Amino acid sequence: MYDERIESLINAALADGQLSEKEKQILFKNAQEQGIDLDEFEMVLNARLTELNKKSAQASQASAPKSNKFGDIRKCPSCGAILQSFQTKCDTCGYEFKNVGAVNSAQKLFDLLQAAELRKSERIAEHNKEKNRRLDALSQRHNSDSSMVKILGGNKRKEIQDEEREDLIRELNDDLVKIERKANEEQANIIKNFPVPNTTEDLLELLAMATSNAYDNDGVIGAKEEIWLQKADQIYQKIIVCASNDKPLLEKSTHMVVSLMKRLPKGNYKKFTTIPQKMKDMVEDELKANQQRKKEKLLALGKKYGIIAAPCFVVGLVLNLFDSSTSRSIGTLLIIVAFIVIFIGWRAWKKLKKEDSFI
Repeated sequence: MYDERIESLINAALADGQLSEKEKQILFKNAQEQGIDLDEFEMVLNARLTELNKKSAQASQASAPKSNKFGDIRKCPSCGAILQSFQTKCDTCGYEFKNVGAVNSAQKLFDLLQAAELRKSERIAEHNKEKNRRLDALSQRHNSDSSMVKILGGNKRKEIQDEEREDLIRELNDDLVKIERKANEEQANIIKNFPVPNTTEDLLELLAMATSNAYDNDGVIGAKEEIWLQKADQIYQKIIVCASNDKPLLEKSTHMVVSLMKRLPKGNYKKFTTIPQKMKDMVEDELKANQQRKKEKLLALGKKYGIIAAPCFVVGLVLNLFDSSTSRSIGTLLIIVAFIVIFIGWRAWKKLKKEDSFI
């Protein structure tokens, strides 16, 4: 990608799998001397360092000794009871499994997507470099014609050159679209094929990541958002299967899913997953209870402002019936105060009315 000297410096700096500040300074200095864009150069360095660390991790895993046993027997660390696959809680003693194998699935998925994004940026940077080279070469070829050719060619020659340039730009733009499409497909496959974990913390963290990325409140579900919806469905269905005895996990995950459903635009997307009947009943009960609480709050709000506004308004009207200018002034002031209180109360009522009715 770069000349031999820069490449040798990069290889030397990354040999230990780390990149110190001193090494960065040396690399950036040489890159600047070569006329390389520093932002692009830093992005390429980070991508290569990520790939190097990934290969080292895979090599370490491959060299680990293998067991001749077929499968593993999982036991509860609290009571020693034998566990079934995918359990997040012990049926015997109720012990909840956390930090099993210290796996952080959401962070791992995020790192994979970041690495894919870096590879995409690197390919686009290479494409832009090749685009500039080919356009410059075309311009040089067009300008290298002799004066006689330019005169004889006239407008026809210029039209041919413009058409040739437009064809090249169209071809290069098509190549860019292919690069972006391939990169998006790679990211989609990473999300689709990422394994769903078994531990409570990882399941919730990964579900939170999926539901937050599944819709950006713009009124449209894009291709990438559809992938995240499918992932959220996959995670939630696994929670239903493997956490049937873990009510808190089911409730938390159901709240996340219902919250996403409420934000999604109207249509089939609101039914992207199936909620068990027990959880549906729980949601409906909470919704009814919350609506009742909201009614009570609205009633209390009306009483609070009504107690102030009503007397002011009535007294103001009565004082305006007297002939005294002072009484009328005070009466008018009280009516204005009543309207101000009513306006403030209306704003507070409207704000409360808009609050999310799901807890």
